[in-house]
This record gives sequence, structure tokens and C-alpha cells, in this order.
Amino acid sequence: MSDFLSKFNKDKYQDMLNEQEEDKDKQVKEEQDRQTENQEETELPEKRENQENQENQAPASEIEDNKSELETDPPRAPSPTRNSRQRDAEEEVEIDLDYRRKKRRRMWLIISGSVLACGLIFFIYYLLVHVKVEDFVGESVSVAREWAGENDVEIELNQEYNMEYDANQVFEQSVAAGDKIRKGKTLELTSSLGPDPEEVIPLPDFSEMSQEEARNWIDENKAENLQLVTEYSDDLEEGEYIKTTIRDSGVDEAEYQRKHSAAVYYSKGKEVFEKNITVPDFTGKPKEEVEKWAETNEIDMTYEEADSDSIEPEHIISQSEAADEKVAKRDKMKVKVSVGKATVVPNFWGLTAEEAVSNYPDLDVTVKERYNTDIPYGRFISQSVEAETKLTDQDDKGVTVTYSLGKPYLADFRGQMEGDLPRLFFDEYQSKGADIKYIVKYVYSPEVKGTVVNMSKFNEFVPMTYTVEISISNNASAPPNPPDFFDDEPEAPVVDEDIEVDEE
Repeated sequence: MSDFLSKFNKDKYQDMLNEQEEDKDKQVKEEQDRQTENQEETELPEKRENQENQENQAPASEIEDNKSELETDPPRAPSPTRNSRQRDAEEEVEIDLDYRRKKRRRMWLIISGSVLACGLIFFIYYLLVHVKVEDFVGESVSVAREWAGENDVEIELNQEYNMEYDANQVFEQSVAAGDKIRKGKTLELTSSLGPDPEEVIPLPDFSEMSQEEARNWIDENKAENLQLVTEYSDDLEEGEYIKTTIRDSGVDEAEYQRKHSAAVYYSKGKEVFEKNITVPDFTGKPKEEVEKWAETNEIDMTYEEADSDSIEPEHIISQSEAADEKVAKRDKMKVKVSVGKATVVPNFWGLTAEEAVSNYPDLDVTVKERYNTDIPYGRFISQSVEAETKLTDQDDKGVTVTYSLGKPYLADFRGQMEGDLPRLFFDEYQSKGADIKYIVKYVYSPEVKGTVVNMSKFNEFVPMTYTVEISISNNASAPPNPPDFFDDEPEAPVVDEDIEVDEE
């Protein structure tokens, strides 16, 4: 320690100060040199430009003087003196008077940093426990639930009818889009149930509206159960109204509600198909084969039956379209189907009843007799099936041939019982075309009660319409058979022998 102090005397201290001053002088000089060089670099172009301008105006001698001035070095700063160097050294060893101020500022910086760090931690914590709410209006409920599941937020869903938003679309939320919500809290959403199905929307007169106007009306009123149907029509042009049907029974168009099922039909015009279907040769083919082909190709096939001596029943005789011709879907076509060999009905005029039955065993001939005032007895009147008609095995071969009985002849019904009269008059006259009737008159007679004792006319020809008076015995005490001792016999009617009876 003593050696160190012995070396540190006044001269050495002065030498140390001088060395420090020299070092500072060198640094100052180097700094001044750098500033001078920078100044020359900035001023030299300007001086040269001024010199060039002056050369154009001044004489050559002045130009050379200016060049010599530019080439000379700029003035140097005066070197510091010894006293100034000592003063600088003394200033360097002085105590820093701003120490307390710096220390106080450092303390405030520490406090501010701590507060800022706490605020940053709180901000980060806030971000971790809160989430920014998205805009769910117009989105489906499933999108909101997916977001809530990812961000740990509960969803409370309310549903209301709404015309503006479709079903299951959110149209209201309790926290506005962009605001924060704490995780674990509940976000209330209101979703749409669609339009009210119970609302009454009277149907307009679609016959006065075009197809596009009808579609716009359905969309505007959200009538989801009202379908717009187009179908082909051979009678209406494309786009023309066809009909309106409400499938729910008992619902009037003025009381239509959205829940009711209905349809509005418009025409697509006539459907046109290309003729690209080749017609086969169906001659001799079974009818089932034709039916299958027509069904597969949607051909409007008509089947006509005809007899044939060569084609067996249920096989094709002919066709309206020739083989290998081209037809289109829904074209009309005809084929004749064999019903087998036919029996031709003859003309029975001129034949007797016996001949009509025996000459045609293939026919079920029935002979019928009727009274007729114009056609003599036994002559042909009519036949139930027209002559030359062909009857096959599929037809009823029964033929009724009617023959005349001539004029009605009123028989003698005396002695018959009253109870037999309805049957006798029906079987003998009324069933055979003669309107012969009777009236009853009850009289006292020896015959047993109910016995026909007299007729106003009998055993003679009468008109087709006639009523006869019949007397019936009213003797309830008469024995079953009349006694032999009755002398009074009824007088026989007097007949003029000269009267000639004409059957016709």
C-alpha cells in the first residue's frame, strides 16, 4: 500500500491528467475531422456549381482564384488549452447531483411496470374466461349450438312463429353480436317456427293468374302445403290454369289455412313423343303378347273382337298399323281378336215353328206365340236376333222366334171356379199379347158358391182389348154337387145359323 502511495505523487498525477487530456484532444480532433469531411462533401458540389456559373461570366484569373480557394482545407478548430483540459478533468470527478432523481424515476418505472404487468395478467385472464358472441341472426339453431359447445356457453332456446325467417332459423339473441359473454353463462336465442299454420289465407282466383304469378303468391304467403303441379293436357295451352283441389274435405277456398293440403294445376301443353317404336307383326299371336307390348311402350291399344274360321280364339286376326311401321308413345292402335268360328242367325220368315226349332241345332231357338189381329195364325211375326248376325261361343246363342195366334178367341169358362180365373186369363190371353180382362157379378144360383155360372160373351172372337162380365154363384148353402131334381136348366144362347164366323 505504501509503495502504491509513493508512486502516486503530484507529478505522476499531473502526467495522468495530461494523458487523459491528450486522449480527449485526439477524440475531439478526430470528431472535428469527420465533421469537416462531411461538410466538404456537402459544400463541394455547391461550390463547383457556383464556380461553373462564374466561369461563364468572370475572367480566367478569377476562375483560377476560386479553384485555389476550393482546394484549400477548411479552417480547423482551435486546439484546447491546458487550462481547459484541467477544467474538464475536474468536472469528470464531480459527484452526480441527479442521482436521487434518477433513483426516484427508476422506482416509478418499477411501480408502473408492476401495475402494467398486473393489468396485462388481468386482461389475459379476462380473455380466457370470456368469449366474443357471433351474429347468429339468420343462422340455423345447429350452428349456434355448435358454437356454444366449442366455447362452453349454455343455450336457452325460445321458439315463435315468424314470417320473415324459415323454421329453425335464429331471429333474436340476448347478447348482441360482437359483445363478450362469460363462459358458463346462458345465451338466450329465439328461433323461428316458420309461418303460423293456423293463419287463414284465402286462396285467390288462380284462373285469373298466370303460373308465375301463382308461384309468387305461394312464396310470398309461405303456403308450403299448397303445391303447384303441372301436367300435360291435350286441350289447354302451356301455362293455362286447369283446376284447384283441396285434399282436406270440407274446407272452402275462403277458409284455407297453411296446414291444409291443396294443389293448383297448370297445363304443360300437349305432350309430343317421337315415333321411334317399331310395330311387330301380331297376326296369329296371342292377345296377351299384344297387351304386354302395348303396356311396355304406352300404346293406346283398342281390341275389337271378330270371328274367324282359321284363327283360334284369343289370337290376333289383323292390326291397324302394319308391321315394321314406327309409332310414338300414346299413339292409338287397333287389333282384331278372334273369337273363333261364328254361327250365322238365319231369317226365320217362311218357316214354321217346328222347322225353326229342328233346322238349327247350333242355336237355342225358342218359339213364342202371340195374338195378332193383322197376321194370321201360325205365321212368323219376329225374331229376337237379327238375321245374318254372327254368334260365337262367347255370345248367347238363344234366339226367340214369335209366331201369330191370330185374333183372340174368348173360351167358355162356365163351370170353372172363381179362383182359377186369374190364371186362365193370364195364361190364355194376357201373356200372349191380348189385353182380355173380366169383371165379376155375384148372383144366386143352384151351383155351389164361387162357380162361374154365366159370361156376357164366350166361345167367340173378341178384340185385342176386351172386358167380359162373368157371373159367379153366391149360393153358400148349395151342396158340392147340384141335385138331380132341378128341372130348371139354363137356356142355351140362341145362335143364328146364318152368321158366319171369320177367324180373321
